[in-house]
Amino acid sequence: MIREIDRAERDVRKLNGQIGAQKGSSYFARMQYGRLVDAALQSMSEKYLAEIFEALRDVAVASRANKPIGDKMIMNAAFLVARDKEQAFDQRVKQIGAKYDKLTFKYTWPWPPYNFANI
Repeated sequence: MIREIDRAERDVRKLNGQIGAQKGSSYFARMQYGRLVDAALQSMSEKYLAEIFEALRDVAVASRANKPIGDKMIMNAAFLVARDKEQAFDQRVKQIGAKYDKLTFKYTWPWPPYNFANI
């Protein structure tokens, strides 16, 4: 992903080139590079999330975004799916997984709808 960001983001690519050309300490430049990469990763994650939620909207009754667990997870969500839409939902997730082949999709079901209950 960092190589992809380096190719896509001009500022990241420019700073990375400057770091490689510097002699001596490049601590502050590397810190700035890290911040730029982190911001680009966050932006990519948000784009993926929006596209995934949009793609699953018509095969789910409701959805909830939960906090991701760990630094490798970008999405932790619950989807309320009607029984007659289970196969459609499963097929849609497979389609999304094929589209975003750089991401790994893992999901489990069925679960009680506790994400959708207010107590």
